[in-house]
Amino acid sequence: MASQDSHFSGATRRNRRAALFLVALFALSVGVICYGAHWYHANSRAQLLRETTQSMDAQAYSKAALLTVWAGNLVDQIHAFVSQDMLRLFASEANETHIPAREFLRLAQEQDKASAHAGQSVSQDGENGTALGTLAPRLPLMRGLLKDFIDRTGFWDVCLVNTDLQVYLTPAAGPIIGDQDKAYLEQALQSKKPVFMPVRRVDADLVMDVAFPVFAPLYVDSSGERVVAILLGTCNVLSVARAATRHTADEAFDTAILQHVGGQLQRIDPDAPQGYVDLPGWELNEDRLSPATRNDPRRQDGGKSYCLARPVPYLPWLVEQSVSAERLAVDEMTLRRNILLFTALTVAFIGVVLAALWWALVGRSEHALAEEMRRLYFMVNQQKQILDGVNAALPAGVVLNDMNGVIFYANQSFAAMCGHKVESLPGQQHTALGMELARSLVTHTLAVHGSGARADFTETLSQGGGRHYYMASCMPFHDGQGKLSGVVSVYNDVTAQAVAQQRAQHMITQTVSALVRAIEAVDAYLCGQSALTARLAELLASHLGRGDAATLATLRTAASLSQVGMIRLPRSLLTKSGALTPEERKLLHRHVDYAREVLEGIDFGLPVLEAITQMYERTDGSGYPAGLQGETICFNARVLAVANTFCALMRPRSYRAEHSMEDALRILEEKPPKYDIVVVNALRDLLEAEEGKAFVQLLHEDKEQAL
Repeated sequence: MASQDSHFSGATRRNRRAALFLVALFALSVGVICYGAHWYHANSRAQLLRETTQSMDAQAYSKAALLTVWAGNLVDQIHAFVSQDMLRLFASEANETHIPAREFLRLAQEQDKASAHAGQSVSQDGENGTALGTLAPRLPLMRGLLKDFIDRTGFWDVCLVNTDLQVYLTPAAGPIIGDQDKAYLEQALQSKKPVFMPVRRVDADLVMDVAFPVFAPLYVDSSGERVVAILLGTCNVLSVARAATRHTADEAFDTAILQHVGGQLQRIDPDAPQGYVDLPGWELNEDRLSPATRNDPRRQDGGKSYCLARPVPYLPWLVEQSVSAERLAVDEMTLRRNILLFTALTVAFIGVVLAALWWALVGRSEHALAEEMRRLYFMVNQQKQILDGVNAALPAGVVLNDMNGVIFYANQSFAAMCGHKVESLPGQQHTALGMELARSLVTHTLAVHGSGARADFTETLSQGGGRHYYMASCMPFHDGQGKLSGVVSVYNDVTAQAVAQQRAQHMITQTVSALVRAIEAVDAYLCGQSALTARLAELLASHLGRGDAATLATLRTAASLSQVGMIRLPRSLLTKSGALTPEERKLLHRHVDYAREVLEGIDFGLPVLEAITQMYERTDGSGYPAGLQGETICFNARVLAVANTFCALMRPRSYRAEHSMEDALRILEEKPPKYDIVVVNALRDLLEAEEGKAFVQLLHEDKEQAL
């Protein structure tokens, strides 16, 4: 019997060691898998963004190439026209006569009238008559040349503009040139290159003006670079804009054309009242729009788009490619869900493999394993029945509802929460449970439907004439095909814990207040010092961008308890009016050790003790008790050191009078620095602000009350 017991004990120990080894191996495997999943998710997310950007770039370059071909054809047509010697000679002679543009336009109108009465001649009286007489016979020919260009190219209108930026020859009434148009014409005149003007709406069409310089012929100007006129052409770009931005089935992104006008980007929109939409906040980087997420007026409710734009040669345009930020977020969520699913399956697979390995290590035969599985089946079945009974008696409320809010199952505790009988709840709509519970279930359903994963909530609901605190956990419920069909919500009543926590917090607050009163009773000069230090430390931390709740609570509690060690010092030492001897100063420095002994057994949940024991350290190492230097002193202690010293200097002591604010700041700024210079500079800035002035006023009022 003893031998059997020993064998059984040895086998048990071996099985236990094998189990511990496999558990450790499983934990290591889970850690490696989770790290690998995190790394793969980060890389896949970056790869997804890179692939999206590359696809958008490729589509943008494709669209830009089409527009480049169109623009090149447009430029070639105009260049061929303005290169005609007849046009260049006429423009050169008209420019040399310096005849006002209105005279050319008047003469053209009179010739139109004269043409209606065949045989009549047009007089060229006045001081410009001779020059006009030379050019007048060619006016109909030149106007016909412009009309023929319009008919051949499909331009809306063309006209000649002299070097004074005035229209002097047009086949029709002629455009009105505004100040903005003159700026573009002047640019073409000075640069001697074609200038494309912004797209604008005219009636139901979108048009764009092109300013093309006309050079004097070589036999007039041998350099061939003197601009004698500007051909101003107006072309319809509506069909081009619609064709370039048309979305086809094989294109994954939205396309738009941008134009850069006066430092502002605009999106050309054939459906907009002005023909374009302003894009505030969009800025170019080296003549292109870098890929980024931006506010997009095209998206509803102020939505955002991930977009980029590439320039179009010849044109002041950019081809924009964009995709909604919501779509990118959906793709990323799908990627994350797939990674989580794969990770879970991998972990489960490794768990199964290690479990099978464990059974092999303990030497179970197939028959024993089958017998054990059968036993486990009956055990699981029995446990299921037990769990069903436990679920019915659970103190937590459990409810299952479908995506429309219809309740399928609820246990007794949930029925008690909503004041219904448990058998009456299945089939009920959530609206029958009361406003609060109905809103709670709707919130759970929307959260799970949106994320497809578990969601946790902290809720306060009315029950039994009072308010109860609940920790609600809601999980997705899937049908046999894996489709999300409902939400399981579990309501855990944590009212007792919440009330206990509130009482514990209140007790800690009262304990701190009692300790502060005990500290201030030791020395009248310490009265109010802790509260003022706490207030100034909070203001400094907020001014330095560290105004989170944990930091402020640490500073406030540490400042309140910073003088607790003074209780164990002799009263005569604290109230001595003369200078302290080295022995007395050494004894005084022990108040930090006394404070540690008093407070080290209290769990504040925050680094309060660390701040208290280091607030008397100095950055040059001259402080106490450990002589820490620089950054080895924690941030909270460095802030408390400046706040405590400033408040102490501004208030009288038994051995000195109070200092002025400038004297106190000068002492804090002494070289080599004993205090964190960043905190001291923040104090000086704070004292110049309204909050700092209010604190100084509070400091003076406290000092007057103490006197």
